[in-house]
Amino acid sequence: MPIATRPKTALVLSGGGARGAYQAGVLRGLVEQGMLGSESTFDIVVGSSAGAINAAAIAGRVDDLATGVERLGELWANIHAGQVYRTDVTSLGTTGARWAWDLTFGGLTRRAQPKSLLDTSPLRAFLAEHMPLERIAANVVDGRLDALGVIATDLHTSNGVVFLQTAAQAHEWRRRRWRVERGPICVEHLMASSAIPIFFPAVEIGGCWFGDGSVRNTAPLSPAINLGADRIVAIGVSGLPPVLGAQVKRPAPTIAEIAGVLLDAVMLDALEVDVEHSERVNASVLHAPTGDPGQPFRQVDVLWLRPSELVRQLAAEHAHRIPRLVRYLMRGLGPDTAITELTSYLLFDPQFCGELVELGRADVAREHERIAAFFRRT
Repeated sequence: MPIATRPKTALVLSGGGARGAYQAGVLRGLVEQGMLGSESTFDIVVGSSAGAINAAAIAGRVDDLATGVERLGELWANIHAGQVYRTDVTSLGTTGARWAWDLTFGGLTRRAQPKSLLDTSPLRAFLAEHMPLERIAANVVDGRLDALGVIATDLHTSNGVVFLQTAAQAHEWRRRRWRVERGPICVEHLMASSAIPIFFPAVEIGGCWFGDGSVRNTAPLSPAINLGADRIVAIGVSGLPPVLGAQVKRPAPTIAEIAGVLLDAVMLDALEVDVEHSERVNASVLHAPTGDPGQPFRQVDVLWLRPSELVRQLAAEHAHRIPRLVRYLMRGLGPDTAITELTSYLLFDPQFCGELVELGRADVAREHERIAAFFRRT
């Protein structure tokens, strides 16, 4: 369909650390099943956290989407923890010592340095080498891409920020406790958006400090809708909820389990809630009188894709592959069974990520009819 007449399609990618490999698998499956062609299918691309990295990779290759998706899948299927965070004894030992010192003597010294559990300097080098960021501007100028949005959180104001690379005439919008910063997307924006709270360090941009975009991103579909999307492909990484069994008495949750619940709430649950909200809005639009001037909403078709298996179970099978020293530090938060949820965010391993890529491909094949019907609608 000519670009001028077809509906604007957005790709929205949520966060989730190493779980982001699933998104690469879904995109590869969409190409393999003929849903995405060599020419651009996505006019708008928005991502937060790991989804921001995937979004930038796709935005840089919308002129040759099949190649871009293939390269992204290869990156995830071959990634190692050492390419994301430092795993050497010196780095992790120093970090552990600093945390122990501040927790023990911080009350006396009244001084604590900004820090995180892990040093992500390798990720900065990895992104600089593999992300096709220089191609994004050309795709915007040539009209192949309307906008790339990278979501981050201002850690001093707690406000959300959309780093936006788009054409100059793109629509501006305002939202409470959010701001839009226009300009070319660079590695620092991706580092900021993917700075998982506590685990990855905050990133300074323009004198402000930013962290993971999922923290404030309670309505992940909103930026794409405000940028003019008529339909949205939203790819989550949370998987199906566990089947509830009989109520049994359990011990009090460990810090690791509580941290896992908090990360799930921050990084995974928002997309599911926003998709449900969009379905309710669409229903109200369909039932509203035709031409109602008081109707503030419009219909936006949403295709939501998520893992058909429990990601934490896959992570549990590969938990032994997380770097030994990282596993040792995490055991201070709870036993192995309790750190499984946290492990799924930090398990940058070829086997685990490779399985997530394959799961994404399989899920697309399994839901071929539903997905094909979405792309056929105009």
